[in-house]
Amino acid sequence: MSILEALNWRYAVREFSDRKLSDDVIAALVEATRLSPSAYGLQPYKLLVIKSAEVRAKLLPFAMGQNKVRECSHLFVLARNTNIDAQFIEQHFTHVENERGLKPGALAGFTQHVKDVMLSLSTEELAHWAEKQVHIALGNLLTAAAIKGVDACPMAGFENQGFDGILGLSELGLRSSVICALGERADTDASAAERKVRLPSAEFSLEI
Repeated sequence: MSILEALNWRYAVREFSDRKLSDDVIAALVEATRLSPSAYGLQPYKLLVIKSAEVRAKLLPFAMGQNKVRECSHLFVLARNTNIDAQFIEQHFTHVENERGLKPGALAGFTQHVKDVMLSLSTEELAHWAEKQVHIALGNLLTAAAIKGVDACPMAGFENQGFDGILGLSELGLRSSVICALGERADTDASAAERKVRLPSAEFSLEI
């Protein structure tokens, strides 16, 4: 499918079949998510891939009754970093220097600039910023899934504390932000036949 065909084909799946996605497909979706853009390239989040049906069953009580959390092939959980400090920023740019074969400290000036900008924000502002970066990655994931013909349903309606507890995220310095169920739509999912509804182009796009 072309990208526009894929985006017209996709929808937020309500019921999943019992077909499991292959390891290769999951690896490709993980890579697409990893390659997502983020401000300064900081990637203030991690991706958890929940393959275990047992773990997904434990998460279900905290998913507001959305059975697709349990019934999907894989559940992706995007979790933001809760401690974005000078060390976090310095580690990132040290990694960039190493990956690009630069001398240690070559990016010291830019590193300081980023610290000046980011560390001037409050804890709440940093959390909000990280959440926005997570949703950029979610958009990449949904588009990549559609192009590969993988059905998906993104969800923000879940109990963060419950998910964090089951997955041990607090100990990792993470907090769940958004989840995405992945798999194959069930033949009984009536939503698949519904017309996709978006604003008309003339109302959505404004040329200035």
